[in-house]
Amino acid sequence: MKLVILNFLFLLLSGLLTAQTENNSSTGFKPENKDIEQKKLEPGLNYNVNFDVANHEAFFAAGEDSLFHYLYKNIQIPQAAVDANLAGIAMIGFQVNFDGKIQGAYSIGKVGFGIDEQLVSAISALVFSPATQGNTPYRSEVVLEIPVKAVYLSNMNK
Repeated sequence: MKLVILNFLFLLLSGLLTAQTENNSSTGFKPENKDIEQKKLEPGLNYNVNFDVANHEAFFAAGEDSLFHYLYKNIQIPQAAVDANLAGIAMIGFQVNFDGKIQGAYSIGKVGFGIDEQLVSAISALVFSPATQGNTPYRSEVVLEIPVKAVYLSNMNK
């Protein structure tokens, strides 16, 4: 039994020692000792030019506070929502066209009681500053998260 164990240990150790000295061909990795030649810069070219182009997402020109104030003033909170102590986040998605007009407004996360539909209607009447890349406007998708707390909003609109 001792002889079997000694033979097993001898084979195991010899296998470990040879595995460290051979190239690991099972992974396909073959070390190369070639130096990597660095590409030389061409003389006379200006390499200090900043190629970043200013990108801006679509935004409400009067500011986010004005946007939420407008939205909250233009919705009617039903008494049932106040009684239910409704609180949540309405998510409204829409596209801002090249000219800043809103197109295709829709509700993603609904809070209920018809508030989402009122927010979609209020947002559709707005004009945003369009998204730009450089100085070129482009159509973009915007998703607004609008906090809704019925008790607070019903007191605000009185």
